[in-house]
Amino acid sequence: MILDVVWFLLSGVCHQIPEHSLAIGGQTLPLCARCTGTFLGVPAGLLTLWAAGEGRRSGMPRGAIWLVLALPLAAWALDGANSFVSEVIGRAWLYAPSNVLRLVTGTGFGLVLSVLLYPTIHYAMGRQACEEPVLGRPRIVAVLPLAGCALVVALLVEPGAPFMFWAIVLAAAAIGVLALVNGIMIILVLNKEGTAKTWVSAAPYAAAGLTAALAEMGVLALVRHVVLG
Repeated sequence: MILDVVWFLLSGVCHQIPEHSLAIGGQTLPLCARCTGTFLGVPAGLLTLWAAGEGRRSGMPRGAIWLVLALPLAAWALDGANSFVSEVIGRAWLYAPSNVLRLVTGTGFGLVLSVLLYPTIHYAMGRQACEEPVLGRPRIVAVLPLAGCALVVALLVEPGAPFMFWAIVLAAAAIGVLALVNGIMIILVLNKEGTAKTWVSAAPYAAAGLTAALAEMGVLALVRHVVLG
């Protein structure tokens, strides 16, 4: 029952092609390798930035950091395009697609999203936020790829946790990322920046973001099942 709900909700954000997905214990995960990397890369990146001492920085990256961030974005776009075209023409286009590359580029994309979300969260919350830019120190820039490598290795090396664990983790990550984005957008649209300074005051926005995320995923999943059967 739980797995049915997970598969249904995640079908609203991922094509779930079995051949494009990782398998654990002989069972295919409910997200493709690229989406797996993306949705796990975001929370991994956010936690890494916090643990590395970025504090409550609310400034976007500056200068050459944007060029560094553009590299994983370009790799993600290129690998996605190569995979799509290869699927359409029935043979390798630029190179042979693989789930390892999908996972790696998806993780890189997720880490970039976390860099953009981290200061946005603190700007929206306003709780003791400072205007210093995120990734303002070179050593922090090097920490994120290490976190990404650890995530990729954890998924490619036979995980000790059972399939059910990873399926629920993926669902929680996808719902959590979408809820976070929706919650921030609600705060910004309502011009309520800086008002959610405590967990209690942030709770309504978190609940609204979660509700919106579940609704979005549910509607997209329904549309997909109606169209594709």
